[in-house]
Amino acid sequence: MKKSLICALICVPLFTGCASTSDNAATLDRDQAVSELTVKMDNLGYNPVTIQPGVDEFLNMAAAILERQRNVIGEYRKQTENFRDVQAFLYAYKDATPEELELAIAEFDAGAKTEEEKIAPKINAYSQANENVYNQNVELTTTLTVEIAKSVYILSEHGTAVAQATAINAAGSLFSSMMSDEETEEDPQDLGTALLKATDQLSLALEANEIIDLEKETIDAVKQLQQEQEAKS
Repeated sequence: MKKSLICALICVPLFTGCASTSDNAATLDRDQAVSELTVKMDNLGYNPVTIQPGVDEFLNMAAAILERQRNVIGEYRKQTENFRDVQAFLYAYKDATPEELELAIAEFDAGAKTEEEKIAPKINAYSQANENVYNQNVELTTTLTVEIAKSVYILSEHGTAVAQATAINAAGSLFSSMMSDEETEEDPQDLGTALLKATDQLSLALEANEIIDLEKETIDAVKQLQQEQEAKS
C-alpha cells in the first residue's frame, strides 16, 4: 500500500497535468498551466470600458467573466497545493470500485502512525473544498456558453473593425522590435481591439473552466464512496 502511494506521488505531475481536454493533456503540468493561464488573465485585465452603446455590455461581461473565473481557478490552485497527497492516492485508485477504494483507504489508514497521516479525513476535506470550487465553475459554464455564442454574432456585425484591428496587431508584432512600447501600445478605445480582447478573455475563461471540469470524475468517485458508506451505516 505504501509503495503504491509512493509510486502515485511520483506520478502527480502527470495526474495534475492538463491545459485542455486534448489527448496529450495528461503529459502536461497542470500547475504550470494554471500559473501561466493566471498571468495571461491578469495581463488582459478586467477593467470595464465605454466604447460603443450596444457593444459595451458584451465587452464588460467578458471582463467580468474572466475576473470571476480568475478567482475560481485561484481557489482551485490552492486546493491542488493543499491536497497533493490526496490527489496522488485517488489517482492510484482511479479505476477502483467504491468498495475497492474503501478497502484501500482502510488499509492505508490502518498503517498510519498518527491521525495526521490518515488519508480518509483528508479525502473528505478535499472533496468538500473541490466541490465548492466545481459548483462555482458550473455556474460560470452557462454564462460562458451564452457569451461565446454572443461573441460570434457581435464579431460578425463588426467584422470590418475586427479585421482592421487584426491587421494592425499583426503589423505591430512584425515591427515591434523596431518600435518603442509607447508606439506599439494598443488603443483600448478602438472597437476592433476591444472586441479581440473580449474574445481572448472568454477564451482564457473557457480554458480555466475546462481545467477545473476535469476534477468532476474525482469528486464523483468520492461522492459515490461516501454514499456507499452512508448506506452501510
